[in-house]
Amino acid sequence: MMCRSLLALGLFSLLMAGPAAGQTVPDSSRVSYSEEAAPDPQPPQSVLEQQYRRLIRVQVEEQQMWKLGLNNFTTTIGTDSTGESLYYLRAGPHLTYERKLRPAWSVMAELSPDFIRFRDRGTGRLRNSFVVRSQLAGRYYYNLARRIRKGKSASNFSANYLSLALGSSVGRQAQETPFFAYEYGGPAVRLDAALLYGLQRRLGRYGFVDFTFGFPFHVISGTGAASASAPNTVIVLLRIGLALGR
Repeated sequence: MMCRSLLALGLFSLLMAGPAAGQTVPDSSRVSYSEEAAPDPQPPQSVLEQQYRRLIRVQVEEQQMWKLGLNNFTTTIGTDSTGESLYYLRAGPHLTYERKLRPAWSVMAELSPDFIRFRDRGTGRLRNSFVVRSQLAGRYYYNLARRIRKGKSASNFSANYLSLALGSSVGRQAQETPFFAYEYGGPAVRLDAALLYGLQRRLGRYGFVDFTFGFPFHVISGTGAASASAPNTVIVLLRIGLALGR
């Protein structure tokens, strides 16, 4: 009798366990996705560096530039080698246009209308006159690639250059070209040339500085007018003023 009871209990247990064994156990695992950002190859710039790069216009590509030089003035007061009194004053702007032909090559034209006041050697009186000086030059900016590698401004005429330039003066009372100073009197037109080395930089959005030195030589200096600046000497030119791109 007991065996039958145990057998019945076993069968009942199997019947109850069957449905439970057929049930699917819920999956409690979770799948999540995430993205790992690659490091920026160029670290973010500081505020100071951003302001500096904006100041020198490092990301501005300019093909042409108008320049207004504001330091076109000089004064000579004294006596010459013969003891004669000298007085010479010049004032006016430099009007310049420069245009790129290729990334490293450009042409530049400069016009300098000058008001002069000088002492007439014949009468000894002070006289006024208006003369014009001009310059035409080709420039090769040789260090553009190096400046680009260093992250410096190189696209807005800011680089070092080599140049071949022609300079002239027009006016009966003209005593200067861009490269030479002459004694009073002589032809109404003079023409000089120069081999130059220089550097040009932008000063903010509307400023520039152009520093040049080199070796000038006469092309047409005229007869009867001795040169006050001997050839084969080093000349130094400086232009400071306002600049406008395209």
